[in-house]
Amino acid sequence: MTSTSTTPAAASASRSEIGNGRPLVNYDGPLVQRRVVLAIHTRADADLPTLRAGVDQRADGANLRLADIPPDVLPAGVLEQAVPQLTLLLPAGSTEDDARGLIDASTATQPAQYFVLTVLVHDLVFEVDATDPGALADAIAREGILSDALGNYETTAGTDTLGVSYLGTLLGDEMVDSVRSAMARPAGTTPRRVAVLAGTPGGTGVDVAAEPIPQPVVLAGGTAHEVVSDAPVAEAEVDSTPVGPWLAYWIGLAVVLGVTVLFAGWSLVRRKPRASAFEPERPDPESP
Repeated sequence: MTSTSTTPAAASASRSEIGNGRPLVNYDGPLVQRRVVLAIHTRADADLPTLRAGVDQRADGANLRLADIPPDVLPAGVLEQAVPQLTLLLPAGSTEDDARGLIDASTATQPAQYFVLTVLVHDLVFEVDATDPGALADAIAREGILSDALGNYETTAGTDTLGVSYLGTLLGDEMVDSVRSAMARPAGTTPRRVAVLAGTPGGTGVDVAAEPIPQPVVLAGGTAHEVVSDAPVAEAEVDSTPVGPWLAYWIGLAVVLGVTVLFAGWSLVRRKPRASAFEPERPDPESP
């Protein structure tokens, strides 16, 4: 590896938790990249292998190598509408137009909706010294901590090092540190000796703290395309305001308040005669 190790800035405490599903990320800069994804949502009984094969065929023709990536890399606006069955990551340097070029009605034999978006991903390599990289990789796999933390990852055995490559959803600082600890323990070293390197050296990188938080109901500048049978690809308008859920919420709230007011009035009416029964007896004015 020729990349330099990157660690969180010393002033990381100045960066607050920024919420909305994005973790606190100080392992950024060249470790974080902007990448284009193509997400495909279709019927539950759709022939996904055929659909994927059509997209892959067009990608091969464009010299683009697609990689699977978990759908949670997508903004909440997409996931609130539907969870795509296929989420494909384009190579570094690809554009949204490249992704749109993979969408063709002739590749789809069933209705499908395509989302083309630019997202932030962690593209990094954890590297640690190892006298027996193969044995260390086996020990790490047996523990299963990296599988739980990263999901999919790849290992690369060097002469005296072991590298773990990860490309996917942004990892919070605690998650990155837990991976370093999980690699250091079987390697017989300390977490600080586990380097965190850029998976794509020379990339522009991203300062995550300066990035705006995507609104939960906005497609973050993405475009939705809908392909139905052999109809030509057409850009579809996507409603970014979830009117239905909010309308149901306010109607429900009004009903609850109305019932509460009626119950309070009924209780008040019932309480008055009960209170008069406990009033002290008034003395008879004609009694001696």
